[in-house]
Amino acid sequence: MDTAPTNRAALQVYITVDTEASVAGAFADPQRYRPLLDGPVDGMVNGKSEALGFLLRTLQAYGLSATFFTESLQNRYFGVAPMQRRAEQILAAGQDLQLHLHPCWLNFADGKLIHPQPNDASTGRPLNELIAIFQEARQRFTDWGFGSPVAVRTGNFSTGRDTFAACAAAGLHYSSNIAAALLPANADAALQRYYGFCQLDGVTELPLTSFNSYRLNGSRCQRIMAITACSVTEITGALQQAWQQGLSAVCILTHPFEFIKRRNGSFEQCSVNQLNQSRFTALCRFIATQPARFSACTFGGLPQQQPEYGAAASVELRGSYRHMLQRTVQNVLNDHLR
Repeated sequence: MDTAPTNRAALQVYITVDTEASVAGAFADPQRYRPLLDGPVDGMVNGKSEALGFLLRTLQAYGLSATFFTESLQNRYFGVAPMQRRAEQILAAGQDLQLHLHPCWLNFADGKLIHPQPNDASTGRPLNELIAIFQEARQRFTDWGFGSPVAVRTGNFSTGRDTFAACAAAGLHYSSNIAAALLPANADAALQRYYGFCQLDGVTELPLTSFNSYRLNGSRCQRIMAITACSVTEITGALQQAWQQGLSAVCILTHPFEFIKRRNGSFEQCSVNQLNQSRFTALCRFIATQPARFSACTFGGLPQQQPEYGAAASVELRGSYRHMLQRTVQNVLNDHLR
């Protein structure tokens, strides 16, 4: 029975889309493989974009906004124009464009691989080096001609306290760099954030939300709220619990390439990923049909509002063993069917 107060503020739902090119094996065999952008971003199937295009169409159909964290250091290989066109497409659809960065692209210059041993970490480097990376990424984003970003997400959620110091020094004061469920066991305790906004070294951070789930052996684990990682039942159930427990905000992850299937890393002979598309559509419908409980928000809107920091210690989002089994079966079948 739902006993939450009827006058409770709507839960802010931040749908985030990491929009990025793929190195596609270029580091392992640069003579055979080249980085790819069209396939992982557009995902064309029978002349129709079933990756980025699908996301934009679905968000528009339900009147929702999302933040597209879009990688800019790949300009070193592809130049400005290719991702600039996708950035323009995102903005023309009324969506939010913010910065994503993978430092591994620093191994390229002027369309060529200059160093075959990549380091994709956004932590553990000298601070002046980290600051320079964030500054370059911000400038390359600005080179698209749509202004400067206010928020950033690091590739693979690579983060440490030094990451936040570098963000602040580079003028990026909002972020979604933490996925606590993916952190190493010895990570700084200040980064163990599963829910809600927090402040770290002058940066307002909204971690990728996690919920308490199960492994097949019955042991407990944290599960990230991501389209590929959760069934519809799990993700909508976590949203209901978050609203009922008074959490102010949740953050959900996806990528354009998750909505297509491909035979190989070259993104040839792609087909629609029906399971993931149905999950995203169901999520959008769930949010759109309950506006009193859920409000789709963007990182670009954060400078105009005052985030509610911290989450009640009693908040716990819980999945079930049965729902984990259902999702596991779904994913296994999806992996083996075209």
